[in-house]
Amino acid sequence: MHDPSEALNRPAGGKVHPRKLTEQEHKRVAILIPVLLRGGTEAQTLHLARALVADGYAVSVCCYYDADPVIVAEFEAAGASAERLALDRSVSSPGPLRLARLGWLLCQYLRKIRPDIAHVQYMAPGLVPIMAARLAGVRTILATVHQPGMVYGARARSLLRVASRLCSAFFCVSRAVEESWFGDSAVFDPADVGRRRHFTLYNCVDIERFTQGAIQADVQATRSELGLGGRSVVGVVGRLRQEKGHAVLLEAFSSVVRSIPDAALLVVGDGPDRGDLEARVQALGIGDRTVWVGERNPAELSRLYAAMDLVAVPSLFEGFGLVAVEAMAAGKPVVASATGGLMEIVVDGVTGTLVPAGNRAALAEAIVSLLKDPAGAAAMGRDARRIAKERFSLEAFACTVSSVYWCYAV
Repeated sequence: MHDPSEALNRPAGGKVHPRKLTEQEHKRVAILIPVLLRGGTEAQTLHLARALVADGYAVSVCCYYDADPVIVAEFEAAGASAERLALDRSVSSPGPLRLARLGWLLCQYLRKIRPDIAHVQYMAPGLVPIMAARLAGVRTILATVHQPGMVYGARARSLLRVASRLCSAFFCVSRAVEESWFGDSAVFDPADVGRRRHFTLYNCVDIERFTQGAIQADVQATRSELGLGGRSVVGVVGRLRQEKGHAVLLEAFSSVVRSIPDAALLVVGDGPDRGDLEARVQALGIGDRTVWVGERNPAELSRLYAAMDLVAVPSLFEGFGLVAVEAMAAGKPVVASATGGLMEIVVDGVTGTLVPAGNRAALAEAIVSLLKDPAGAAAMGRDARRIAKERFSLEAFACTVSSVYWCYAV
């Protein structure tokens, strides 16, 4: 396993930032993705599309299933065309028939637009689009997987390894994800092309948006609006689903308030577990200390991060950890689970604290320690902002994407 302390020392971008393509070298890229909804994978795919368009590629995005018109419009505004197959995953035909139809439609789509490169966002059914690209005669096939292999069975891991052998290169969003699927990992380096088939290519965040949004926010007004006043505020941001660890955080927070009576918990996000979590808050007796604000857009998120004293990321597993980077960009220390990509984002003792995933006692202790040391927490927040900018910016990501595509597609 790699050493998480590398996060302090190694830049996230590739070592080479090649020139842009000339008109004669213009390439067509097809990005294949199951859904275009509001989520982390779609956000990263949008960053990918923008980076490619800026480098002179003609980008088409093909969505197989559900698509939010607002998200589709964002891709089109970025300069990419969007195709929606609008297949229904809930139909009654057997799975193999649905997958065969998906493969056939994707093959027809790719033969029609004749891309030089296909980039598959490897979410179920990831192998089918890769096979379709091969059958359509696409010369260069790239793929990115966003989730760790530990949450899938042996069959899924075997299929992904098969998929990687059908690709020109296969990318993972963290070294932890790469190791979970392949057993080893390496951050993308052009010097390794030809010697490795899979690499880590870190995700990115619009650092300036979160930094400037937090700096410019009226913290007092936001806290007053939310009824937080001068209380110590622990924030948690993300979809309310079991793997994000909200239940563990609620248990931990019920201990935090015994040490810090004025502490408040600000919950940003929505999801299928909200009802159960709200009931749990009442059972723990922390209902009057918990503020639920639902899902918010990135502009509002910056303002909310600014109102927090620290951000908790209690995920039970995590491929990357976009929320941790957003919080760091906003200048906040992060208390996060020592799992997956979070170990490559949060530098323990420097930008926040890492605790064992699912350990409510350790989580509570780390939160209390930071809330009782505001000067230390502020210093961590400053380091967090610096490291987020150095490692996970749009610029670092675009540099790496340029290197990747130059190596495989030119």
